Formats: sequence, C-alpha cells, structure tokens
Amino acid sequence: MINESSFTHFYTELSLNPDLPTLAERCKLLTEILLDCKSLPQTQPVCRCLGAYLEEVKTALAESMCDFQVVEFEAEEERPGKKEWLLEDTQTKCDYCRALNHVLLISHFDSDMLPHLTGLLHDMAHSMAGDLIMPLQPRMTIRLPVHQH
Repeated sequence: MINESSFTHFYTELSLNPDLPTLAERCKLLTEILLDCKSLPQTQPVCRCLGAYLEEVKTALAESMCDFQVVEFEAEEERPGKKEWLLEDTQTKCDYCRALNHVLLISHFDSDMLPHLTGLLHDMAHSMAGDLIMPLQPRMTIRLPVHQH
C-alpha cells in the first residue's frame, strides 16, 4: 500500500515548513497541472507530490486547531452557525482531496473518467485553498467598550 506521507522527504520545500497559505497555493497549482494530464502515467507523479502536500495541510490544520478554545455563549443568537467555523469544513475538504488523490494514485479506471476525477479534485482543492488563503469574513469579532474621558 502506498502512503503519501512516505513521499514527503522527496520535496525540499516541505522541509522548510511552509505556512498553510503557501501549502494551499501549491495544492491549487498541482491540481491545475493534473487537469492537463491525459493518462495515468502522467497523473501519478503529480498525485504523489500532491499527496505529500495534502498530508502537510492536514498536519498544519490539526496543529492550528490548538489555537482555538471552546467558548460558551449566553444567548442562542450569539452562537455562530456551523458554516462560520473555518477549520471544521476545511479539514473535511482536505480529507476529501486526500481521498480522491489516493484514488487517482492507485486505481485503474476508464480514461474517459480521468478529466472528471481531476476536475473534481481541482474544485475541492481550490475551495479548501480559498478557506486558507483569504477567508471571506472574519471568524469572530470582539468589540470592546470605548471609554470616553
């Protein structure tokens, strides 16, 4: 069985501990390259590299969760909606990308399915990267009272 993280040591940039936005940009770029691949021998090297980057994203997301703490809200209307929590959805997108990349790496399928699989992986990776590179809105706003003298 092939383990994507076993390829991590082949990619020098990963030893430099890039931040999440940089990792996300690389994932986007690799999925754009995948769109141009027309055969399994072309996709496999790109998928191995993408797998290593996705493993780093997964690790970095898990580590970034340590920065968050559980808070209690006094009123129900103060409670943020499920979609407002960035990392839960982003981690799921990362896992979906990893799973589909794994399928592309180890499976044999009809060549007419390749553009659909790479397109789906491209779209999921771009959605995940959108969460990490430039969040659409601040996740939590803290308003402090202003004391006028």
